[in-house]
Amino acid sequence: MRYARREDVVARSVAGANLLVPIHRCTSSVYTLNGVGRWMWDLIASPRTADELAGAVVAQHGIPREAAERDVRVFLEDLLRMGLAEERE
Repeated sequence: MRYARREDVVARSVAGANLLVPIHRCTSSVYTLNGVGRWMWDLIASPRTADELAGAVVAQHGIPREAAERDVRVFLEDLLRMGLAEERE
């Protein structure tokens, strides 16, 4: 399974905060990301597997593979639950 950000969600940096803003939806929600979250958001501009994302996290941040897999899983689950990303075949 590959994961990609939804096209109707835009990322903006405002006063040092990384924001995800759904557009064309009836919502007043704005979501914030830390620096690593924003970096991963940029990675899923094109569809990627959780394994690809975990490998990128390990390469970029030097953390153990198990920790990267856990962090990626939580990040993707949160994005999917909030309707900010989608699964693709």
